[in-house]
Amino acid sequence: MSTLPAAYFSALQGASWRGVPFATRGGTTKVGRRVAVHEYPFRDDVWVEDLGRAGRRISLTGFLVQDAAYLGSSGGGDVIAQRAAMIAACETPDTGDGELVHPSLGRLTVSLLDFECEESTEHGRAFELRFTFIAAGQQQFPSLSVATLAQTGLSAVAAFAAAAQDFASQLSALLTTPPLVGELERTAQAFADDAQAITQRATNLVSMVATLSGNYGRYVGQYTASVRNPSTTLAQLSGQAAQARESAQQDGAALVAAASVADPAGMSVAARTLVAAVQGANPDPHQAVQSLLGLQQDTVARTRANAALTAANTVSVALYRRSAVIALASSTASYALASYDDAQTLRSTVCDALDTEIVSAADACDDATFRALVALETAVIQDLTTRGATLATMLGITNAQSMPLLVLAYRLYQDVSRYGGLLEQIDPINPCFAPASFSVPVA
Repeated sequence: MSTLPAAYFSALQGASWRGVPFATRGGTTKVGRRVAVHEYPFRDDVWVEDLGRAGRRISLTGFLVQDAAYLGSSGGGDVIAQRAAMIAACETPDTGDGELVHPSLGRLTVSLLDFECEESTEHGRAFELRFTFIAAGQQQFPSLSVATLAQTGLSAVAAFAAAAQDFASQLSALLTTPPLVGELERTAQAFADDAQAITQRATNLVSMVATLSGNYGRYVGQYTASVRNPSTTLAQLSGQAAQARESAQQDGAALVAAASVADPAGMSVAARTLVAAVQGANPDPHQAVQSLLGLQQDTVARTRANAALTAANTVSVALYRRSAVIALASSTASYALASYDDAQTLRSTVCDALDTEIVSAADACDDATFRALVALETAVIQDLTTRGATLATMLGITNAQSMPLLVLAYRLYQDVSRYGGLLEQIDPINPCFAPASFSVPVA
């Protein structure tokens, strides 16, 4: 038992405040919870509301002494100079990074609440010290930032539901004559054929090989750097392509089957699944945007033999176009932006497509779809604006004559490794002859 006190004292650390050492006599640590006590008329008890952990308050008493042993061989010198150093440490502006070395608690980040230094003739060459600290945390401010990526996804889900709701309402009002079912089936088959054709192009070998590691030239894999997988093999790519084509075929068949029995709920689900298959079939995120945009633009309402058939075609085409444009908007969340101008271009492309369907929904009095698409467009704008604001802007460059890209990389950035980025950005006919005028990222 005689070894315990020695072990305890040997574990203690030398106390200091902001690097100024001092000896300690003792101290207290006050901890607990912050609570609000609520009292009510004619109630004998109270309600205690927990507001979180209370700030830890640490009080220390100590001293400074002439030629102190706690300062080692140097002794610290004059005690008045030691006091001046301590006062300077205590009067240093509090930025939340004050370091206190506590004898038993170790190193702490604290703020000083109160300091007293007492001198008397009884103590002679010593000053009594009293500190009161409170444990400090990081400075934080309320933030109104929106999780823009998540908001885009949620808005897309709501838009799909609204489009399905309005489609079901309009279709139920039209289903009064049997020929309408045949028109729904023909329109669904045309949309499914377009989606499958796009999937076929997206899953060709050139598009799929862009996800492999390595450089296959500037015309392959320009936008796939973020989705490349070094462990993927050609056999796996072939399997993925076949699976994507099969999914598009099955989803298209499901859409036609639902249309053949005039099932509005089944058609809405099948259309959503089909556009998701088209989106997933494109390994290139840039190509996915172009594919969905093309699917929306290629799906056009047709004039039929009578007003009823034309109305059925218009309603079903509206569902398919809206499904494509909603998938187009949701695909922006995974789009790897290259620059601020890239974000602006993508935002303009997607918003133009959304505006077309918003106007169409307003003209058709589809209020739920109109509100959902407006909310989706707002989410896309917020997301692309927020992400694009952190990227480099484009700068227009004009030279007197054509130059090789390697020379331009060194002249513009003093870094020849930027050659690949310039090649993708400028896209010249021949890398040895860049155009005289072009745009490049500022940094």
